[in-house]
Amino acid sequence: MTKLLTSWALAAISFAVAPLSLMAIEAQCPLQNATLHGTYVVYGTGTIVGVGGGPLAAAGEVTFDGKGNSVATYTVSVNGTIHKGVTVTGSYTVNPDCTASHAESDGSHYDYVVAPDGNTVTWVETDAGTVVSGTEVRLRHDEPPE
Repeated sequence: MTKLLTSWALAAISFAVAPLSLMAIEAQCPLQNATLHGTYVVYGTGTIVGVGGGPLAAAGEVTFDGKGNSVATYTVSVNGTIHKGVTVTGSYTVNPDCTASHAESDGSHYDYVVAPDGNTVTWVETDAGTVVSGTEVRLRHDEPPE
């Protein structure tokens, strides 16, 4: 009898959750790369493991062109050593489900989650030996590309 009740309960839960699963399939970021456009304030913190590493904090701006290209300029402190005016270019891809990936000219790689309106981004660096994450908030809203 307990087995039958458990089966019925699981079936009921599955039917209740099914509409939520179908909603998740719908594109939350249908504009994909164009979701990110404009200039964002970027902040990140974490640790670089190993020789020359240590605690890290960075703040600056990144501009996304809405076509998959970016330029970032920031100040970073690595283990107490300050580096000002660091500039890197990059390329990014925003998927319909608002997940994204970003590769920068300095060899670093990131996974993103983008808000559907493109106003905020949460990210984590995906390179071995780093534990770095942060956020981006749109500062200026340039017109998206056509």
